[in-house]
Amino acid sequence: MNKIKSPIAFLSKSFSGFILLLIFTFLSNAGYSATYYISASTGNDDYTSSQARDQKTPWKSIEKLNGFFKYLKAGDSVLFKRGEIYYGSIVPSKSGYVLAPIYFGAYGTGIKPEVTGLVTLSSWKEVKKGIFETPCNVAGTDLLINNRPQQIGRYPNAGYLTIDSHAGNGTITDNQLASGPNWSGAEIVIRKTRWIIDRSAIISHNRNTLTFEGNSNTPKNKYGYFIQNNINTLDKLGEWYFDKQKKTMCVYFGSYKPSAVIVKTSSVANLVDIRRSNYITFEDISFTGSGKNSFNIIQAKGITIKNCSMVNSGAEAILASYSPFLSVQDCLINNSLSGGINLDAGCINASISNNTIKNTGLMAGMGKSGTGTYEAITSFGDHTVIEKNRIDSVGYNGIYFGGNSASAKNNYITYFCLTKDDGAGIYLGDWSKTTNKRVEGNIILHGIGNSSGTDRVNSLQAEGIYIDDNTESVNILDNTVSLCANNGIKLHNAKDINIYGNTVFNNGVQLRLEQDHYLASSKYIRNNNIKKNTFFSVNTRQTAAKFSTNQDDITSFGRIDSNIYCAPKNTDFVRTKKLTASNYAGAGDTEIRFEFNASNEAKIIKLSSSYVDVQNNRYSKTVTLSPYSSVILIASDPGTINNFPMIEYSAVINKTYEK
Repeated sequence: MNKIKSPIAFLSKSFSGFILLLIFTFLSNAGYSATYYISASTGNDDYTSSQARDQKTPWKSIEKLNGFFKYLKAGDSVLFKRGEIYYGSIVPSKSGYVLAPIYFGAYGTGIKPEVTGLVTLSSWKEVKKGIFETPCNVAGTDLLINNRPQQIGRYPNAGYLTIDSHAGNGTITDNQLASGPNWSGAEIVIRKTRWIIDRSAIISHNRNTLTFEGNSNTPKNKYGYFIQNNINTLDKLGEWYFDKQKKTMCVYFGSYKPSAVIVKTSSVANLVDIRRSNYITFEDISFTGSGKNSFNIIQAKGITIKNCSMVNSGAEAILASYSPFLSVQDCLINNSLSGGINLDAGCINASISNNTIKNTGLMAGMGKSGTGTYEAITSFGDHTVIEKNRIDSVGYNGIYFGGNSASAKNNYITYFCLTKDDGAGIYLGDWSKTTNKRVEGNIILHGIGNSSGTDRVNSLQAEGIYIDDNTESVNILDNTVSLCANNGIKLHNAKDINIYGNTVFNNGVQLRLEQDHYLASSKYIRNNNIKKNTFFSVNTRQTAAKFSTNQDDITSFGRIDSNIYCAPKNTDFVRTKKLTASNYAGAGDTEIRFEFNASNEAKIIKLSSSYVDVQNNRYSKTVTLSPYSSVILIASDPGTINNFPMIEYSAVINKTYEK
């Protein structure tokens, strides 16, 4: 009698066969893989493909590579000679395999080979006092002087003008705006909310009213705007303007000679443009001066970018859409005008690790319009891991992420919300329901905030970790947050959030739970667990914890126990719209020392006197910090140790409800 085979056994056999097929395919292709060489100095595009496999007879240009791309096979390599510069855009038109990607790398000795979109401008002539122009056939989105990005010409040179009134989303009136010069054809930059800076072309200028191309974001009265991209804005060294009609680049040099500096502008939109080609690896290459993105990746699977540099990107260093299994590791990203790494929800299973991202979105009006801009890392794909990145100086959020089972772990983020605010070092705001997100072991310092161009110039809204409206199912574990202008950890209309083991030190408010339910779709703050954290304020202007609600339901926020709170003694409550809630413990004049370790190795810190931490553990000569951890140390002696003013609460913080 024939027996029916087990489905499990059948599947196991099929899977094993599939793996064997993959290995066989990989080995077969590996045996026939080839390496092609490119050298800008010694190459010749007339060489045959066979000759280009020899370092002595390489090709010369990216143009030759793009023409040959369709003949590349899985497992093939293309190597650029180190220390040389290559102009143009790499446009892949062939895919590799998962075990045999097409590989782009470097050969020889010296610095990384450089792929650039920059052209040098010369032949300057003075057209107005201090303003020089030169022919320019490309509409560059940025301009560099001696490799430093320059601000597009703007009026005024700093800050914002004020909107007195507006009509719809395409007209504003400023009673102080002069009728001349006429700004028609220039660009208006409007701060429409704390978190949106929009750019629009000006259609007409009539007295003190500007009409411009509108979008979905409506201006607000008493918010700010400025004008850019017009020759009449050029009055500061380095400011520039591209005249589309005359095809000239105009730059203000004042009394300086243009010939004394090197001026470059971008002439290539995307330095790597991948569309529907899969399994391609880039390693050890520098990409500089893209008009838009250093990498533009559309519907491409298994792209790896490793140990590359992306510098002076006109928009994002990496922009990817519907491209799963993207890996970005050990890269340097510097001076991106709009964003560092931007991945949409279709980029599932992405890995962003060990990168350094600096100076992102620091020029207002030079980034893209709308939300999700001026950010170092933006990612919404499921199962994405954002780990061990170093983010320094960013215009808005350091990391804005979402996606089911996505995580941000062991990142070091410092100086953020420099251009716009109501953002955070790490920000989560769900526009669709996702679950099981983790924020773990991050070091977050220096949330600055920028109120210029808003109606509340004395308010700096920079949070350390911000869980915003409608977000749920987030674990916030073992993070360190310090020196943020507004709140260390903030929950806004969020639910099912676990906050365990965090150290929150020296922020405006250490823990903030805010329920305003201003939208019909807003969630109530419910089912949150906040345990075993330290919330430490250092002066009377700071609050250890502040809760607010639009109704008397604060006890429904969740369970809050076994936390340590510290703040100087103060008899006043923290007042909100309807609720006041706070707890204080006096810190007096006790010396407090805050140390952190934002590295992968243990860190030993020498101590000159005796200290205790908030758990009353004693330290005399040294304290050892494990990777991505911190400690608050209080100077102590045997007579004062037991009197240190800390309070541990095992229940919901006291509240006063105002009728």
